Amino acid sequence: MVRPKRMRSGGSSSARPEQDEDYVPPTDVEEHPIESYRASASSSGAGASSSRGRRRSGLDPVPEVLGVPDTPLLKGLGEHISALCRNQERTPISGWRCTWKNVLTFYQVASPALRDALGRTPLGSFLTIPRIQSDRRLIAALCERWFGDTNTFHFPCCELAITPLDFVMLTGIQMVGEVIPPLPDISMDQAAALMGVSPATVASDSGWEAGKVKLSWLGSILGEVALAVIDLDSPAFTSILRVFLLFILGSCFFMTDRSCVDASFLSLMDPIDRFDTFDWGGAIYASILAGLSRVSRGGGRSARFFYPFLEMWAHEYLDPFRPTLRIPDITSFPRSSRWSAPCSKVDSHLLDKAREELDRLTMRRVTLRPFVDLEDMIRLLCRGARRFLGRRVAFSYLGTCEYFLGERVLHQCDGEFRIPLPPPEMTPILDHDAFMGEMRTAGVPIHHLAGEVVTHSFYLSWFRGVSIGPIMRPFSTRPGATEVGGKLVEKYFQMRPLLAILEEDNRALTEENARLRGRCATFEDPSVTLAEIPPHQCRPRPVLSFDFDADSAQDDDED
Repeated sequence: MVRPKRMRSGGSSSARPEQDEDYVPPTDVEEHPIESYRASASSSGAGASSSRGRRRSGLDPVPEVLGVPDTPLLKGLGEHISALCRNQERTPISGWRCTWKNVLTFYQVASPALRDALGRTPLGSFLTIPRIQSDRRLIAALCERWFGDTNTFHFPCCELAITPLDFVMLTGIQMVGEVIPPLPDISMDQAAALMGVSPATVASDSGWEAGKVKLSWLGSILGEVALAVIDLDSPAFTSILRVFLLFILGSCFFMTDRSCVDASFLSLMDPIDRFDTFDWGGAIYASILAGLSRVSRGGGRSARFFYPFLEMWAHEYLDPFRPTLRIPDITSFPRSSRWSAPCSKVDSHLLDKAREELDRLTMRRVTLRPFVDLEDMIRLLCRGARRFLGRRVAFSYLGTCEYFLGERVLHQCDGEFRIPLPPPEMTPILDHDAFMGEMRTAGVPIHHLAGEVVTHSFYLSWFRGVSIGPIMRPFSTRPGATEVGGKLVEKYFQMRPLLAILEEDNRALTEENARLRGRCATFEDPSVTLAEIPPHQCRPRPVLSFDFDADSAQDDDED
């Protein structure tokens, strides 16, 4: 594919997508992740220095919150973004790097031949998922509940993981193939040849930056090519396919703060059939875990991973965030394609509302095994992920490791609770020895790392001693409607025991009334008088205070 220099004043093709609302313009302040943030006396000290000594103009570091005690399991909680949630401060996440909309826009206008070629790649099923308008407040609240110490979410009622099976069922991207190694550098001339353009074109369009290709430049190529009519026999077909795949990788999965994608990914597409031999599912899964750990520890203010996946995951596991069904057919795959979102439950969430829902989460509102009835689908479509259930597995993210600690969430495998041993120190490098090879290809057994089956009440008493538990105040301290609403929510939870008793009494009285009416209607026993029928005994009511200044009652209904 030979592409002339694009005219600066010319209009673009109609195939080019409009500016995505998920797009965040590149900035200079986060090109290098910050290893650690330390508190200054004020959280608004402009011009604070990063750990690399560079001045960060216009953007403050995430402050450390003093006085937040660690737990036996979770360390450094004062530097974790959950500490900001304790004081109802704004989320530090200000950049959202995924531009999924542009990818789907190009895919929808692509020719049948191009769509078929993309569909046969490991990313094919992912491209069939209808894009959702992400609820970023929910996603930010979920990030506050993620802890890289265990690579799990810590909710008040239990610990939940993003399992490999969750990833495959929700994205359709399989976890099979060769581990993607650290990528070698590739020159601009090599990259241009693989994309079917001349190096002069790349340079003149400013599409190259320090070994990376700008996503806007890749989008301009796709926007100016006749995607709707390109044929398999076209000389430019393979080059366009490489550009499209590189655009998907950079826009959805392997983002940078400068809105570029590493050009070295092109080396995994030479020849083009080589792309299908790699484990893209494992690498993308590891990138999500790494991205969550990075943003939850204040290692940057942008979500540089496929963050819409968190909302997909919440739809399956957490009842407060489950929207209505778009496709009731239980055979739909990927499973995320069946939801219609947002709905009345999650539309226009306040951040405090999302935090409040997670802070009060009970087991009654959690689905531990959302795919338990889909064994045939799992055997047919998720073979690569099925073998990881109930095991400890290492996933490679461009040479470094992220771990799924299956012993911590066996309840997501078989529905039964066990108390795990503390997680070990895990090497960040995927060594090429036999043990690490086995840990990567099939995982290692972990039942010796967890105790016997226990009741949820026993598990919960242990979990509350090692984990973070509720992290919000009883209600928001902000003035206005949020404060009043928070107080009303608090009183509602105090009233729930009384409401349950009243509902049971009402049901018993309704049944008694129906029985008496039946006897009177059939004259079953005319000698019986109302004086001989004992009054219905209602259950005693708890003594509750509805003074808005009274202390809040604890909600322990999960016990």
